[in-house]
Amino acid sequence: MAKDTFSSQNKVKVPLITKSVKKNSIWVILLLMVVFLIFNFFMMLQIQSFFKNTIDDRLHHELGHIKASIVCENNSFKIVNPTELNEKAMREVSENSFFLQIYDTSKNLLFESKNLENYESIPLMTLDFKGDYLFNDLNIKYTGLRTGYTKLYDCNGNLKGFIQLSTPKIKMNEVVEKIINLTLYSLPVVIFLFALISLFFIKKTLNPINKIIDVANEISATNISKRITYEAESTDELGRLKQTLNNLFDRLEFQINQISHFSDNASHQLMTPLTAINTELEFIMRNGHPKDECRESFEIIKSQTEKMIQIVKTLLILAREGETDNAGKKVFNFSTLIEDDLSQEFKDQKVSFEIEKNIYLMGESDYFKMVMENLISNGLKYSNNMEVTVSATVSEKRVRIKVKDQGIGIPDNEKEKVFERFYRGNTSEIKGIKGYGLGLSLVKLVVKQMKGEVHIEDNHPHGSIFIVDIPIVDFV
Repeated sequence: MAKDTFSSQNKVKVPLITKSVKKNSIWVILLLMVVFLIFNFFMMLQIQSFFKNTIDDRLHHELGHIKASIVCENNSFKIVNPTELNEKAMREVSENSFFLQIYDTSKNLLFESKNLENYESIPLMTLDFKGDYLFNDLNIKYTGLRTGYTKLYDCNGNLKGFIQLSTPKIKMNEVVEKIINLTLYSLPVVIFLFALISLFFIKKTLNPINKIIDVANEISATNISKRITYEAESTDELGRLKQTLNNLFDRLEFQINQISHFSDNASHQLMTPLTAINTELEFIMRNGHPKDECRESFEIIKSQTEKMIQIVKTLLILAREGETDNAGKKVFNFSTLIEDDLSQEFKDQKVSFEIEKNIYLMGESDYFKMVMENLISNGLKYSNNMEVTVSATVSEKRVRIKVKDQGIGIPDNEKEKVFERFYRGNTSEIKGIKGYGLGLSLVKLVVKQMKGEVHIEDNHPHGSIFIVDIPIVDFV
């Protein structure tokens, strides 16, 4: 039964995107999003810096020309080149305008460009700066201004005033706004692409682990010699995992082989004295040697010996579980098996047979005979020897064998468990019905190896129906 459970686990459908893939993909997506946002943020800072440097170069150049057009005479300032202060950029308001203001050290306005008549007043922001030039931002109107400052000195080199020149940051703001909008608009597409990329790489990363899992799932008690052959460096994680699992399988194979050899040898060793005891008992009883008062004891000994032989046979078949795969190559007549053997074996008990003629099955007839013996004996044992009905009908190249009893029945939660080795139902224990929990596990094993199925249904009003469904050999 352990093998059946293992096989059913192998058949579990693995979803395309597992929980681990989802979890790791989310982390990768978040990481990529953080990198994407940081990249856009620094790119925006770089573009702002580039535009500011470009604007500052323009302001520095224009401040130099303005400063050169103002000269000091008799400790006063004189504009020697009025054209420089009356350029188009200082008369009109546009994205390339210059807003000129000249102050004395007391912050009194001495001169301003004509375009300031149509623009908001721009205050003198600072008088305290080192060096001859200073550049900073002014938040005026909606666009903001980039402003440059320079100092004016009299003929003796004393500070007498300041030149303040501003220009709009329209283009820089537009570019920054476009970057922000592009980032926001492209975010859904970027997230989708990041999701695809992360899923692809996570799946690719987990593929070696999935291959190891697939190989590990193929390894069972009957196929323990298989090993994981995935190519990996012995020092990396996958290589260490492969080596660890292969070492584990080596130890398991050794232990399983030891147990299998022990079971096989023990079964054979037990069979020999038991068979000899049974033979001797038959000889003594057949020749009438024992006295009448001893005959009952001999019959009990013989009955118990036969039970022990049956148990040992069952253990021997279960111990050779993997070998029964190769035992299903023989064809036998199931109808004849019932008529010649089982009907005679149970002739003195309440068992009726309704079997179609010439039903041929592929398998080991001795093993299948034990299957039917177990099902019929269970039916009698659990129904207090009330009638047990055995029927077999053929349909669509399969035979459906039913063994109906009128016993205590089997609860729904135990219908699968009763096929496990050594399992004993609660009802059996309560009612004191003796057994070893091996018969139905043998039934399950042999039927499965014959490519068939076995399950249990309720026999209303009481009792159970064991249904065995097996493909037949069709000679037509």
